[in-house]
Amino acid sequence: MFKNIGFCLGMIITASSAQAFDRQTTNALKACHDYIWDVPEFKDLPNAAISVFPSSENGNEIVVNWNVNWDEPTIQAAGNCTVIGGNIEGFEDYTK
Repeated sequence: MFKNIGFCLGMIITASSAQAFDRQTTNALKACHDYIWDVPEFKDLPNAAISVFPSSENGNEIVVNWNVNWDEPTIQAAGNCTVIGGNIEGFEDYTK
């Protein structure tokens, strides 16, 4: 019985770490998040208002989707950032 439990725990731990982002993707997510925080409409919002997640990757280019959702003031926005070599090269706000 303990072998089965140990095996299941090992599989869960392995699966969890396999879904982690690589360093390049993590840096792209952080760059996009920080860029959004500098946009005048969003700069006074708390960290929890901004969500970022990877969309696609093509070599050194990573597209990051983002959304902002907050109450008081009510703000809802979404878009993407294109990160090339760790630098924001494109920014799009779908709500404008």
